[in-house]
Amino acid sequence: MKYYLAVDLGASKTRIAVCSKDTIVEKTVEITPKQGDEYTIARFIWETVRKRFPTYIENIEAVGVASIGPLDIKKGIAVNPTNLPFKEIKLLEPLTTYFGTRVLVANDAVAAAWGEKNYGLGKPFKNIVYLTLSTGVGAGVIVDNHLLIGKEGNAHEVGHIIIDFNSELECGCGGRGHWEAFAGGINIPRVAKLLASKHKISSELFEFLLKHPEATAKDVFEYCRRGDRLGMLVVDLYVKASRAGIASIINTYDPELLVLGGGVFLNNQDILFEKIVSGLENDVVTSMPVIKPTAFGDDVGLYGALALAANPPRELLEVQGV
Repeated sequence: MKYYLAVDLGASKTRIAVCSKDTIVEKTVEITPKQGDEYTIARFIWETVRKRFPTYIENIEAVGVASIGPLDIKKGIAVNPTNLPFKEIKLLEPLTTYFGTRVLVANDAVAAAWGEKNYGLGKPFKNIVYLTLSTGVGAGVIVDNHLLIGKEGNAHEVGHIIIDFNSELECGCGGRGHWEAFAGGINIPRVAKLLASKHKISSELFEFLLKHPEATAKDVFEYCRRGDRLGMLVVDLYVKASRAGIASIINTYDPELLVLGGGVFLNNQDILFEKIVSGLENDVVTSMPVIKPTAFGDDVGLYGALALAANPPRELLEVQGV
């Protein structure tokens, strides 16, 4: 039997799965390496597969990689990824050498959009946006059944939509007022500290952040649930920023379906989904799309990577010359 290898490379975790043509057979979730050279991640993927799935290696038909961005799509390289400390992460060339078969690399959200189109909520639709609200903010876009790639593979970096050109908040890319600066999970504790200092807010969350520099978005949302004033203010700003970003997406791409995913959203959709969607129609010049959370949960990137490997999009095949 032939199998496909799906890799979802994230800033915090890397998910790797052996799959049939339409579902996950076995998977593992590993901590993404934070030190090394441009080949560290590829070696880590290869060694993980050898360790976890040795019996499948000779029967792997193709490999799909859903990667953190931005990408040099032609070379299959992640370049200066915002939330990982590498100048380059070489993927396409070393993984092709290791596995000796076809490898396709795309941005993780782009892959997820393709996964939704092939296996998920996007099957009946020609115009789809998949939006990830996670460590960063990104999207994958399908217009008239065409997966959008762009000259360098970055025709989807919606996290860098400027939603406040007067903002003091600096994005990981160095720009100011970007959506990701407000809503990227890695930035949320920093937003909380800035708001507390600017508005002289005293709260349990602020005291916690001062004592715990390693605090995460999870902590901020937990304090919001407790009714902490600062936590509620941060989440309110998150919602407003995301509503503005999503309205921009709808106005730009005119999708029939917008699928929401990403760890920050999926772990907090009980307090985010209705607030983000409510009132969106007031900022949209076209008709509203269907908006739903992904049904794949944390595995959406793996299904995206599987779709790249098992049913490769023509647009990506042309770019990567496979």
